[in-house]
Amino acid sequence: MVDETGNPANGAKPRRGKPRPAMPGLSLQRGLPLLQMLAQLTGTLEIDTSTNCLTVNNGITLVDVAWPPGWTVATRDNEIALIDAAGHTAGKLGDEVYVGGGMVDLARTNVVSCTGRKDVFVATGLSGP
Repeated sequence: MVDETGNPANGAKPRRGKPRPAMPGLSLQRGLPLLQMLAQLTGTLEIDTSTNCLTVNNGITLVDVAWPPGWTVATRDNEIALIDAAGHTAGKLGDEVYVGGGMVDLARTNVVSCTGRKDVFVATGLSGP
């Protein structure tokens, strides 16, 4: 129980521990892609520490992925997870993912980029290997 200042009630000492890291951001599409894209990006979900954005590491570089509308990042089972528009866990940090879509110049798409890169991989969803 806490008092009106947010401190523990009854004189108990406040809990001290590691500060919780800020939830990473992610790039999002503002609408559905206008083009049919047939590429596949394979890699692991990672955080770009320079921007605190969720990316996919394809083994060469961190790729800025613009996820479909409604996708988000949340904590599931005490781990950072990518959540699809239906509210299901699509993957957690370190998971290998297979993303359908294609690379697009940011200026030619309706995307809000988290990383600020010029090119983003516009995702149409996840698929199997």
